[in-house]
Amino acid sequence: MHSDTESVEQFRARARAWLAGADIPVVEEALDARFTVLRQWQKTLYDAGWLGIGWSTDSGGPGRGPLHRLVFAEELARAGAPSPIGLIGLEVVGPSIDRYGTDAQRSELLPRLLSGDDIWCQGFSEPGAGSDLASLRTRAVVDGDDFVVSGQKIWTSWAHEAHWCALLVRTDTTVRKQAGISYLLVDMSSPGITTRRIEQMTGDREFCEVFFDEVRVPVSRLLGAVDQGWAIASHTLGSERASAAVRRRVECEVALGEAIAELRSHLAAAGESSERRRRITGTLGRCYAALRTLDGQTRQTTARLVEGVGPTPVDSVDKLLLTHVEQLVFGELAQLLGPLRAVTDARPLGLPSERWAREHLYSRAASIYGGSSQIQRTIVAEKLLGLPRG
Repeated sequence: MHSDTESVEQFRARARAWLAGADIPVVEEALDARFTVLRQWQKTLYDAGWLGIGWSTDSGGPGRGPLHRLVFAEELARAGAPSPIGLIGLEVVGPSIDRYGTDAQRSELLPRLLSGDDIWCQGFSEPGAGSDLASLRTRAVVDGDDFVVSGQKIWTSWAHEAHWCALLVRTDTTVRKQAGISYLLVDMSSPGITTRRIEQMTGDREFCEVFFDEVRVPVSRLLGAVDQGWAIASHTLGSERASAAVRRRVECEVALGEAIAELRSHLAAAGESSERRRRITGTLGRCYAALRTLDGQTRQTTARLVEGVGPTPVDSVDKLLLTHVEQLVFGELAQLLGPLRAVTDARPLGLPSERWAREHLYSRAASIYGGSSQIQRTIVAEKLLGLPRG
């Protein structure tokens, strides 16, 4: 048990001690096996009281502040422990349900979301409406006590495993596109839903297409008010960008630290040329400098979250900087490996090529997930710099 007056540093020490004694799982290579392991890990974290840290006790959390949540994310990464599988629910959808949901929605959905008993996916992007999210065409028409939903979503992570979907739908076609959108909480076992997995260039099949064929969704599953979903979606995406920037910064720092240790061991044992050593040093220096810049930005993000400010357009700055740094770090390390990064069992410079090649390939998605870089630049230009539309 912890005291209500426990300081952030006391909390950090307690988290670090717990993680040091925890049975941290080994992440499986095969995607389906990985899902099973990480779902059990989420249950372990939930039972120990480490999830929903920034949520109120009424919503199933321990009533801590956002700083405590960020501290635990840091300690999780530094311990080499994986994130729980339900990050879409925990960091993206859950905070919006907590803020905009009814008492019935919060009490029914959030405890199971936290524990991992229910996995969530995010039905936002569509073919032709990914970057320009407000152009979505999936329709929902009221019929008695239900919405009837028809349309298609794409790039929906874990949809084939999800129990629930946070779904954006068009409920009014006569108003400007942002004004006619509603936000539904959809049971993925509902008749009329079909998922189809998409293979990524990493070889994983985490993304899905999702088809809705006259799916009936009770009106009670509406989050917020009809036609007011755009504001809630903005909150959802802002929560995702802010939390991802902090979490991924620590994960990138840990990864770089591991690479430095492996390279140092290799260089101590191998007779690399001075030119090769300079190249390695220059690469690591660029990566380190980029991460220090991101660290400075995420400190401001943390301060905003602690003050209760957000989501804001500044979250788009976080997202752009995170994308740049993530792609730079993993891209530079992949370049060090050279052509051998395509050989799964190779260890050029002492670095396991399969791991770093996978990280590099996955980092390319950072330009898209959570809002594409083009859209983030538009938000910065219009909302922060006051520039007119071109």
